[in-house]
Amino acid sequence: MESLQQTKRNPMATASLVLGVLAIGLAFAIPVYSFFCGSLSILFATLSRGSGFRMPDKAIAGFITSSFAIVIAAILFIATLYLQQFLAQRFGADVLEDPVALQKALNEWMLQYLNTLQTGGGGL
Repeated sequence: MESLQQTKRNPMATASLVLGVLAIGLAFAIPVYSFFCGSLSILFATLSRGSGFRMPDKAIAGFITSSFAIVIAAILFIATLYLQQFLAQRFGADVLEDPVALQKALNEWMLQYLNTLQTGGGGL
């Protein structure tokens, strides 16, 4: 029987994977922290190579998850900025500062939209 080769444990690869998964979770809650965790995960994945040319499997998984998290966080961040700019142009910047006024403006806008819809009610 051949002797089984034990794989070396690589704490940098494990840290990269854990931070990558954490970055995905944070991408939907706090995108700024997702950028931070994702960047650290990519750094740890790169450092886990050591002097070799190939990354361990955990490091590759961490690299992929953190890259995905950074992309998701960037998309959500840009969408938030776009929505804020749209609402500021539509209702004015002063309405954005008051949540009650913003809710009232959105409700009025929705009622106007609903009143323009046609029911298409052709009788039988």
